[in-house]
Amino acid sequence: MKNINRHILSFPFFIGYLLFFLLSAPLLAEDHSTRVEGQVQRLAPITVTAERIPEYVKNHPQNVVIMNQEEIKKRNFLEVGEALASMPGVDVRQSSGSMGTKISIRGGGSGSVLILVDGRPINSSQYGGVDLNSIPVEIVKQVMVFKPPVPVWLGQGSTAGAVNIVTVSPTRSTSKKSRNKGRVKMRGGSYGTANASCTYTVSQDQGNIMLTAGGGHKDGKRPNCDRDSGNFSFNWSKKSQFQTKYDLNVRYYQTEHGSPGPTDNETPNARQRYRKGSLDFHTDGLIGDTGEFTIKWYADNGDLKDRADDGRISTLENYKYGMKGETIWSHEEKGALRLGGLLEKNEVKHDISGDHHREKASLHLQHDREIYDFTISLGLRGEHTSDFGYFPAGNIGLSYTIGPNTLLKTNAGYSVEIPTFNQLYQPSHGSIDQVRGNPDLSEEEIYSYDLSLEHSFNKKTIFNATLFRTDTRDMITYLRDENLIYHPDNISRAYKQGVEIFLTSKWQKNISLDLSYIYQDTENKETSKDLPYSPRHNAKLTGKFVLPTGTKVEAIFKVLSHQYSSPGTVQSKKLDSYCVVNLKTIHPILIKSLPCEIFVHINNLCNTDFESHAGYPDDGFRFIAGMNLNF
Repeated sequence: MKNINRHILSFPFFIGYLLFFLLSAPLLAEDHSTRVEGQVQRLAPITVTAERIPEYVKNHPQNVVIMNQEEIKKRNFLEVGEALASMPGVDVRQSSGSMGTKISIRGGGSGSVLILVDGRPINSSQYGGVDLNSIPVEIVKQVMVFKPPVPVWLGQGSTAGAVNIVTVSPTRSTSKKSRNKGRVKMRGGSYGTANASCTYTVSQDQGNIMLTAGGGHKDGKRPNCDRDSGNFSFNWSKKSQFQTKYDLNVRYYQTEHGSPGPTDNETPNARQRYRKGSLDFHTDGLIGDTGEFTIKWYADNGDLKDRADDGRISTLENYKYGMKGETIWSHEEKGALRLGGLLEKNEVKHDISGDHHREKASLHLQHDREIYDFTISLGLRGEHTSDFGYFPAGNIGLSYTIGPNTLLKTNAGYSVEIPTFNQLYQPSHGSIDQVRGNPDLSEEEIYSYDLSLEHSFNKKTIFNATLFRTDTRDMITYLRDENLIYHPDNISRAYKQGVEIFLTSKWQKNISLDLSYIYQDTENKETSKDLPYSPRHNAKLTGKFVLPTGTKVEAIFKVLSHQYSSPGTVQSKKLDSYCVVNLKTIHPILIKSLPCEIFVHINNLCNTDFESHAGYPDDGFRFIAGMNLNF
């Protein structure tokens, strides 16, 4: 593999800075917070925290889209992936493997999407992806989508965008009648689908606790597509008298499922069992009058048992643990300064490809400044990995307020993406049957640019248009040989460019419409062919209605033009264009004075026949019915 030797930062400096930060930040928070009559006084920073996201989205140069918990509940999203797929410019496809959620932002075609939970990375070092089903939608407070180029403080692995999932932090209730509360969700439907989950929040003086547990089964349309899954999460939260907040999160997820393979190379006897446990501890507080800090300690443990079609067994253990810290200083006139870093270790033990490890360290610095009608953002990040050496990243952004209702934004960024263990050494799902690794891969270098215009016709109608381009050197893509086995390789140069348009309008109190459209042009400069999984046209239309009875109705129309599953645009690898229609209805009722909702979701109403992934046909028409009960 190629080793870049860009000595811009030293590894001891990373360690020294983070140790100093971890030791000093809590002391600063406890000793120097300004309090007046028992209340902490703070200036309003222009950087991102959970409470200030709307202001950030409006004023900051980067393109950010958010969905809050209120909308998630109102629209009755059953999974995190479903909520994410409804957002403008985002596509989500569930693959057949254990870590198989494929996320595309702005049409896909290049780079990887970084997934974070409460600001810390959860992408697997082995696979690079994340199974979004491992995150219960019941614990989600906000979903934030950052479109490329993304801010440097989000971290490495965000060349095609980033998604930050902010979880709910239970708070103490002031009402004795509502100190404890719960929510039960039950549903069933096509292909043997059956799911149930329960969330219960306990309000205490010593800290607030939220428990979530759920499980489900689905058979799937094809043989060997069945899946049994279960999850559990525990969250404890407490705030001190100095406004320092402590959060402890424990999550467990398990699934047993078939791995059927694509239709042209089926594996009807391949099975997988996957288990993952996560532990997070967060501390947030204040530093003096204008500063704040956050420290995150985290650990993940994944265990995969993979049975091939011929009965051979392979096992894989994946360990990840690390810490991420940030300090933010803000001033109304001088702007905001964000300084932080990350230390992380990844270990993989595989009985076929052996043991592998990777140590990662990064340090980032970002400055945001408001000058009259301009907001300027400049960010730099230095990164080091034990197997690929040093490399930099950076972005610069500018937003300009043209008028009271019009905002112009532009961004440019540079980053490096290193191969995953799976790409280097060993395949992912169906590991023995479908894919091989390539230890000679080089890292990708990505240059991203965008220019967007946002105009508010009024409070109910907003229009956004964005021009974007991404240039990639040594892009990693998968080729397929005569034995139908995939293997990764580098493309010397490739690009994608296009336009993204988004319009949201609320015509009346009970009627709203969202329209998003992406046109893109991609090219592998070695072959002058399109990049794989990059449809030229991608459109999504969502209509939401509330009937006089209180019944909510939602209809989604989605259209994708043809695309290819390989970089050579071979006709046999062409995925045809398609249009799908999804519907949902949600009706409120009371059961013995308890608020309840009954719902029906219909996906692929017209039973459109299309491939959602190379050789993996969609399940076709399917429905789910169920109820949500609050107590």
